[in-house]
Amino acid sequence: MWQRLFSMIAMLGAAFPTAAQQANEPIKLTIRPAAAPVPALKYELLPNGKDMTPGNAAQLYYRAYSPDWYGRIKAPGMDEKIEKALHTPLHELAALNLNSLLTDKLLHEVDLAARREYCDWEFTPRIKAEGIGMVLPDMQGFRTIAKLLAVRARLQMAQGHFDDAVYTLQTGYALGKHVGDAPVFICSLIGVAIPQVMNAQVEELIQCPGSPNLYWALADLPRPFISLRKAGSAEKLWLEAELPVIKDLDVTRLGPQQQKALLEQLQRMFRFSGDERNSEWQASLDLLGRVIKAYPEAKKALIAGGRKPAEVEAMPVLVVVMSHSLHRYQQLLDDVLKWHAFPYWQAATGLDQAQKQMQVARAKMEGYPFIDFLPALQKVFAVPAALEHRLAALQCIEAIRLFASRHDGRLPAALKDITEVPVPIDPVTGQPFVYRVEGDKAFLFGEGRSNSPPVLNPVRYELILKR
Repeated sequence: MWQRLFSMIAMLGAAFPTAAQQANEPIKLTIRPAAAPVPALKYELLPNGKDMTPGNAAQLYYRAYSPDWYGRIKAPGMDEKIEKALHTPLHELAALNLNSLLTDKLLHEVDLAARREYCDWEFTPRIKAEGIGMVLPDMQGFRTIAKLLAVRARLQMAQGHFDDAVYTLQTGYALGKHVGDAPVFICSLIGVAIPQVMNAQVEELIQCPGSPNLYWALADLPRPFISLRKAGSAEKLWLEAELPVIKDLDVTRLGPQQQKALLEQLQRMFRFSGDERNSEWQASLDLLGRVIKAYPEAKKALIAGGRKPAEVEAMPVLVVVMSHSLHRYQQLLDDVLKWHAFPYWQAATGLDQAQKQMQVARAKMEGYPFIDFLPALQKVFAVPAALEHRLAALQCIEAIRLFASRHDGRLPAALKDITEVPVPIDPVTGQPFVYRVEGDKAFLFGEGRSNSPPVLNPVRYELILKR
C-alpha cells in the first residue's frame, strides 16, 4: 500500500505545475535588464540571522491551524478563489477582493514561524513507536498555506511592493525547508512542492518592471534545498517498531515465544502489504508458502556470509528466512540511500542500478516482506532534483538579465558569454542548459535524461527581452 502511495506522490512531487509545464511547452517570461543589487545580498530568499528569534517553528506552524483562522481559508469556494488568483494576471488581481490576505493573522503566524531558529516536528519518537502506520494529517495542509503565501506575494507585486513580496517568498521557502527537513519521505516531497510554488512567483516577480535581480539570492539558497538524509535515516527506524523481535535475530537464539511473536508480527505486516481483506488464516498460509520457498536460498546465503553450517541447520526455518531477508533488505535500502549526498546527474546511474537490483530481489523474494514497504525511491530522489533543476534555470535567467544590464540591453549570444557571474549547470544532467537566441527572444531549457521519471520533465523557458 505504501509503495503505491509513494509512487503516486513522487509522480506529483513537482507540485502545482502550470498547463505549459504539463504539456512541456515553454514558460513565456518577459524580462528586462537588471543589475545585481548593492550590496549583493540585499535580497534573500530565506530569512537571515538578524530576523531570527529563539524557539521551535513547529509550535507556531501548528498555531496557524487554529479553527478561527484555518477554518475561514477552507470555507466553501475559497479553494477555487485562491486557485484562480494564482493564475490571474497581476493587474486584474484587485477584482478578486483578496487584499485581506495582506494582513491575514494565519499568514502572520507563518511569517513568525519561518523566522524561528529551528524546527523540530518531533516525529522520530513517533516513528519508533508507531512504525509504518504513523499518519500525517497535518503536513498536506501546508500546501494550502503555500498557495495563500503565493497569492499574498502576487498582491504585493501588483502594488509594486517588491520588498514585501520578497519577504513573503522568504516565508514560503522557509516553510518548504522546514517541512522538507522532517524525517519522513512524504514530508520531503511536500517540502519540495512548497518552494516550487514560490518558484512560480519568482518567475512572476522578475517580469515586473523595476523588479530586483535575484541572481545572488538564488545562489545563496542551500543546495540541495531539500536533503533526503533525515528521511532516509528514519526509513530504518520503522522496522523495529513493527517487528521488535528482529533486533535479536543475529545475537540471540529465539525461543518458542519469540518465534511465535515474530510470526504474528509478520502476519500483520503481510496483510498490510497485500490485500487487507485477507483473513488471518489466508495470511498465515501465504506467509508459510513464501517462507518455505525462500528457505533454501536463505540458508545458502547465511552460510556464504560466514555463519557456520551446523548453526544455520539448527536455526528454525522462519528465523533463517527472516535473518537473510533483513540483511538483504538493509543492503538494498542502503544501495539507494547512499546516493542522497550526490547531485542527481552523478547519482542517476547508481539509482538506476539499485532499482534494477530491487526488481530482481522482489522476483526472487529476497528481502521479503520488508522490501514490499520500500517507497519508490528512484522517483522519490527525482523530486528534489526537479526543484534543483528549476532553481538553477531561474538563476541562469537572472544571469542573463544581469548581462543585459551591462551590455546595452542585449541578450548574450551564448551562456558562455556571461562572465560577470558563474552560470549554473543543469543539476539533472551535469551539462550546461541549452540556450539559443532568436532576435530579442531567447530559449533556455534542459535536455533531460533518458528513462528519467516524469517528475524530471525538463523546464523550458521562452524569454522575451524588453529594454
